[in-house]
Amino acid sequence: MRLLKTCIAVSLDGFIARKDNDLDWMPESVKQEILATYELPGVLLAGVNTYNMIFERWGGWPYKSQKTFVVSHYDTNVTREDDVTFLTDMPLRAINELKASSETDIRVLGGGQFITSLLEASMLDEITLYIIPVMLGNGIKFIGKTFGSEWELIQNKVLDNQVVRLTYQYKGE
Repeated sequence: MRLLKTCIAVSLDGFIARKDNDLDWMPESVKQEILATYELPGVLLAGVNTYNMIFERWGGWPYKSQKTFVVSHYDTNVTREDDVTFLTDMPLRAINELKASSETDIRVLGGGQFITSLLEASMLDEITLYIIPVMLGNGIKFIGKTFGSEWELIQNKVLDNQVVRLTYQYKGE
């Protein structure tokens, strides 16, 4: 079974974006490193809020070379020609089937809500956090309330003498 992995930048006070989804506080080098992760060949899994934000900001779906699945309550897909499929019927079961059948690890494009849902279902296998030394004071939280779980640090690196990249692997509840 393949791994479900995500990488996300987080401010020191736990926010992933400003209230208006702006990422102006994030260093350009971190943005580029995260974008490069999503451009690798393979499968992407996105929450509908992140999908909509990317689609609206970039004027379309930028990851046309990857098979993409979007978790949503409604199929509002306007990018079928870009190999995007909406998972609306029992999405957690569909994600498990995807993990079992995928030839590559699956990279999660998501905000706090979607990542929290995956954490609550014990489906996320790996989290890479980019800790940015800024406090936003307000914005979109990294994750919501979870049941609690244990994670093991498997990689760490200081970037540009200020940003810390930490990769954790899920160890269980």
